[in-house]
Amino acid sequence: MIKKISTLIFIISIFSGCRNEVKDLYKISSLQEGFPEILKPIEKDLPFKIVSHSLLESNNDTIDIYFGELKQGNDSGEWIALAENKQLKQFSSFSFKQNAENEKENDIDIAFNNSINRVSLRVKNFDTIENKITYSWINKSDLTDSLIVHRIDRPLIKGKTFPQIELTNIDGKKINLDNFKGQTIVINWWAVWCAPCRKEIPGLNKLVEKYSDQNVKFISITDDSVDKVSSFLGENEFKYDITFVSDKSKKIFGNSYPKNIVINSQETITFYEEGGNALKWQEIDRHLEELNKKI
Repeated sequence: MIKKISTLIFIISIFSGCRNEVKDLYKISSLQEGFPEILKPIEKDLPFKIVSHSLLESNNDTIDIYFGELKQGNDSGEWIALAENKQLKQFSSFSFKQNAENEKENDIDIAFNNSINRVSLRVKNFDTIENKITYSWINKSDLTDSLIVHRIDRPLIKGKTFPQIELTNIDGKKINLDNFKGQTIVINWWAVWCAPCRKEIPGLNKLVEKYSDQNVKFISITDDSVDKVSSFLGENEFKYDITFVSDKSKKIFGNSYPKNIVINSQETITFYEEGGNALKWQEIDRHLEELNKKI
């Protein structure tokens, strides 16, 4: 009888240990007030205020993930950034969604290096009162103790056919890229809040003017709201055709902005670049001239 009890206790301890191990996969990180040093290169370009930040424990020697709260007027949200070898590679803002239990549990994917690599984490809770974040890293669909860098098959890459996407214009009318078959299509993936996106626009407008009498279509695509874009366009000129992507289709672009893409008349991607600046239009211009020579 004593032997049976000992065996039962041993089995219970094993299962208890397993439960503790799973529970321990969630880490708790404290938030500090103010602006982190890693964001200094983009500080002056951000349209919102960074309220807090935390460097998450990743168990990775080269990748650092930062997380925090932001405020823009009366609105608040969250931001996340990735640095590789202490160099900022990715920055995104977003807002948490609450699940059925009213918890702010969100899975977050961060793509970097031209979307060749991706890391994923689950934020179980973000408490701005206690200034704490509860999170775990994700390896495929499983929680894991350490950050895992995945190499991903990109839907947007030179040499591939541009995928079908769902778009609408600013009036809510559906836009189908198939309507522009036989044309060269230049796409700009952007967001109103994205500082590099805004810096690109004057140069992108020059492209529209230069190729106005040629078989080239310029289309901007965003996942911002119509209201935000309309407000922006009230004070800024953007000569691309303004379109909005569906939730289903925006996954192909990821959460980094801006992206510039050129699709030839055979619907093949011939140019793909992430990141933007005031001179990005010149790279696109050179590529369009090369395409014209081939034609």
